[in-house]
Amino acid sequence: MDDPSPPPAGAPGEFVHARSIAPKTILYTDADGRDQIREGGSRSWRNCNPGNIRKGDFSRNCGAIGDDGSFAIFPDETVGKAAIIALMKTAAYIRLTLKNAIFRYAPPSENNSEAYARFIHDKTGIALDAVLSDLKADDFRRIANTIQIIEGWKPGIIRANAPPAPLMNAKIGVASSAASATQDWMAIARREAALPLRERSQWPDPGENPRILNYFKVCAPWFEVAGGDEVDWCAAFVNYCLVTSGHMGTDHPGARSFFWNKKNQFHVLSGPQPGAIAVRRYAPFTDPKWTTGNGHVGFVVSWTSTTVTLLGGNQSNTVCEKTFPLLEKNSSGAKQSEFVAFLMPVIV
Repeated sequence: MDDPSPPPAGAPGEFVHARSIAPKTILYTDADGRDQIREGGSRSWRNCNPGNIRKGDFSRNCGAIGDDGSFAIFPDETVGKAAIIALMKTAAYIRLTLKNAIFRYAPPSENNSEAYARFIHDKTGIALDAVLSDLKADDFRRIANTIQIIEGWKPGIIRANAPPAPLMNAKIGVASSAASATQDWMAIARREAALPLRERSQWPDPGENPRILNYFKVCAPWFEVAGGDEVDWCAAFVNYCLVTSGHMGTDHPGARSFFWNKKNQFHVLSGPQPGAIAVRRYAPFTDPKWTTGNGHVGFVVSWTSTTVTLLGGNQSNTVCEKTFPLLEKNSSGAKQSEFVAFLMPVIV
């Protein structure tokens, strides 16, 4: 995923990461960066979790690749169904009768456990007083299939994670509704900037600001934040604002990922505009693809002929507005940094 090249063509392979990106919307991503969205339908279907198994160590050990905040997300229905069977074979269940196992799995405090157990008996023919350790492999499969029904498996829409076709305004060359849509992500950015200083800033070691770590979790769950909140987090902040306002991010924690624009989810602008994403690159400039190297990214607030003011994260170690030169050179005239792209998300 840490590559400027677009993902390979073709259908996604085995999914390795998944996360919620909007209400009733789960984004699945494979090891090559190809992704797919499950939208609508039931929660169990969106999560490929036919048993609605909670997130945690057990689900991760059974192959979960993410969670929606409460429930595990599995890479596909088969893995999710296998997790139900694996749970029924754990020490906590295997010596119980079918009825007692269901009362543990779907406790009366949350379910009509009696009706739940009776439905499984009626569908499978397995006696309610049968001990799970005495059941055969096919019995467990039938129990899992029936649990899937009870938990409300209902398919929704599977679609590509691609930007919509824009309605273009020929005069300005960006989506015609962009001006109003910028309010979506800018409102979130301003909300974060209005937080008390400690809540929106890096913390001195050994502390780690959980809010900043959450920016990474939302924007690029595959990325291991080894350095805590001291890892450059400007791109994580911009992605967080985009994704939580319903727009496509880059699924990458680096500023250069916006420059890559791998899925053409951004219009390239001729210059700064209010609310646009501004990408600043630091020397060296020898690699035109910007495969590695440092940079900065934020949202345009204002500009002059020589400067751009950004609202962004990791600006003086906090979320705030800060002014940067359009082009910065050292005393010998060598370029040290410059803005290399101004972008606007594709919007309909």
